[in-house]
Amino acid sequence: MIRIAAILAALLLAALLAACGGGDSATDGDGKVKVVTTLPLFADLVRQVGGDRVEVTSLAPAGADPHTFEPAPQDIRQVESASIAFGNGLNLEPSTEKIIQANLKGGARYVKLAETAEEQGAQVMDDNPHLWLDIENVKLYLGIIRDSLTAIDKGGEVSYNQSYQSSVGKLDEIASYGRGRIASIPAANRKLVTTHDAFPYLARYFGLSIVAFAEEEPGREPSPNDIANLTNGLKDQDVPAVFTEPQIEGANKTLERAASDAGVQVCTLYSDSLDDRVKSYEELIRFDADELARCLGGASGG
Repeated sequence: MIRIAAILAALLLAALLAACGGGDSATDGDGKVKVVTTLPLFADLVRQVGGDRVEVTSLAPAGADPHTFEPAPQDIRQVESASIAFGNGLNLEPSTEKIIQANLKGGARYVKLAETAEEQGAQVMDDNPHLWLDIENVKLYLGIIRDSLTAIDKGGEVSYNQSYQSSVGKLDEIASYGRGRIASIPAANRKLVTTHDAFPYLARYFGLSIVAFAEEEPGREPSPNDIANLTNGLKDQDVPAVFTEPQIEGANKTLERAASDAGVQVCTLYSDSLDDRVKSYEELIRFDADELARCLGGASGG
């Protein structure tokens, strides 16, 4: 009888420890860490590192403009159930950040990837938030995600680090691919005219020059004088093509009008949004490198 009582006591203690979360992990009932991100782009990066150990939800849907996207009330439930949240910071996604910061529960942490990367040595260009378009900065993002997940799920440390190393290797491959595509563009043609000021990090990384952009600040309609100045700039700089962005509507029309007046080709680049055509960070860099080469006089193919 004593032995049976001891066994029952041990089983009861184990059940109590499990019920009280006696481990060092933030996993839920299905064993996954629940993560919420501001954008699909960051959800992709978290999945790369977290693999099967994470369940990731992006508040902004595919194709949304992070600068102007407004979360819905039902998004609050996703935030409340998260063990950790990731966003960019530097005022990229202000409305989504507010929802996250106001509704995270139980000490769950909100990690601002760009601001943390800056603390680790990334150079921020004039407060521009689009750091991930420099591939070296994305390596920092992935490392921050790895360390943040490990801090709340120590049992996944080996898995997270292996996935991180694998992702960095893939980034080196896509960087080499991108450099090859950009190198095929004549030096005089390596000019960027885009919808908004999203590409200084891409330009620095791949050796391009930014000539102009149509939208000075998100949501502000350009004046007729702005459009005229943009048209004249396209002519004066002998720009081969301009680049709209899929997630932006009004400013794209401005750029398309100026390009039409200047007789310049209109192409597409991805910056801070994913969609059904470009579903991951790797695909974004590959698409942009191919489109730049195609539209600026580089070698054909990919």
